[in-house]
Amino acid sequence: MIRMSPRALVIAGALVALGVAADQWTKQWAAARLPGSPMKVVDGLLSFEYVLNRNAAFGLGQSLPESMKVWILIGLTSVLTLVLIGAMLRSTDLPSQIGYAATVCGALGNIIDRVQLGYVRDFILLYYQEHRWPNFNVADMLVCIGVGVLVVLGGRQKKDQPASQPQSSAPKQ
Repeated sequence: MIRMSPRALVIAGALVALGVAADQWTKQWAAARLPGSPMKVVDGLLSFEYVLNRNAAFGLGQSLPESMKVWILIGLTSVLTLVLIGAMLRSTDLPSQIGYAATVCGALGNIIDRVQLGYVRDFILLYYQEHRWPNFNVADMLVCIGVGVLVVLGGRQKKDQPASQPQSSAPKQ
């Protein structure tokens, strides 16, 4: 059952569309500008370096057969995205709605890449000296932000909304 108000549903839909558009635009920019010529943004900390990610987050899925990998990853992320959309539609508090919407944005952005290209385009690189974080993209950032919001702020009741009281099995007098 949908619990989001129509207004919240429109806002969530707009945020999801905006997030997916930002992710896809930045990936298009990276694909046109960065292959073969990485860009230092903050020396010693942040660069833009275009890579093709044929695995899941942090290289997971490397051992899957190539012929099945894309379809397994598309299937798993699609099912997870549908679960997240369902949770978003049932959520009643704004932080949860924002957290789910951001997570859905990221998941959809990477699903689009996998369906269209068979891989995900990553280009943001954080590093310090010889330590490198795996390259990522805007969709990955949205997933992390969304999950962070859900963990820290999600599931809280609005101040003017009383928590549901357990029903007693005793008859009312």
